[in-house]
Amino acid sequence: MDDRFQSEQHPAGPLVVERLARYARAEQEEILGPGEDPYGVRYTGLTFLPKEIHFGIRAADGRLVAHTGLLPLPLTAGGTDLVVMGVGGVCVAPDRRGGGLAQAVVGTALDHARTLGHRHALLFCRPPLAAFYRGLGFREVVEEVTVEQPEGRLAVMPLCTMWVPLTAGAGWPEGPVRLRSLPM
Repeated sequence: MDDRFQSEQHPAGPLVVERLARYARAEQEEILGPGEDPYGVRYTGLTFLPKEIHFGIRAADGRLVAHTGLLPLPLTAGGTDLVVMGVGGVCVAPDRRGGGLAQAVVGTALDHARTLGHRHALLFCRPPLAAFYRGLGFREVVEEVTVEQPEGRLAVMPLCTMWVPLTAGAGWPEGPVRLRSLPM
C-alpha cells in the first residue's frame, strides 16, 4: 500500500504528504532542531498525549520538513459525548515556513480523519496561531475547556481550542467542553 498523498498544486509543484511509520523525538528534531520546548507550550504546565497517526512532508534530500499528528479523543461538549479527531504536533522546519507545507500536511491529515468516520477535529494552539487555523476552516470553541491531567486532576485549557467539521452539517454543541483524556 502506498502511503503517499499528493496535495493540491503548489508553486514549486505538487507537495507529497506521506503517512509516517514513526514520529518520535528524532523526527521532531529533524524538523525543529533540538530544544526542550519546541512548540512553545511548556508554560501551560500540561501533560500531552503522543499522537498515533502521523503525516509528514520530506524535502528533495529526504529530510523531514513538516508534520501533523492525529489521535482520537473522547470528550463531552454541552452534555453530548463525542469522539473527535485530535490534531497536534503541527510543525514546519524554520527554513521552509511560508510555503504552504503546514496547510498541505494538516489538510491531508483532516482528509484521513474523514475516512475514519470522524465528524469533528479539534486542536489546541497558541493564540498567535489561531488566525492560521481559521484560514484552514477551524473555529474557536468559546466555552471553557477542561482537560484531564495526571493523578486525576482537571485543568482549564489555557491554549486556544479550535474545531473544524469533517462532515457536512456537523455542528459543535454549545456548552462547556470536558476532554476525557490528556490533551493531544
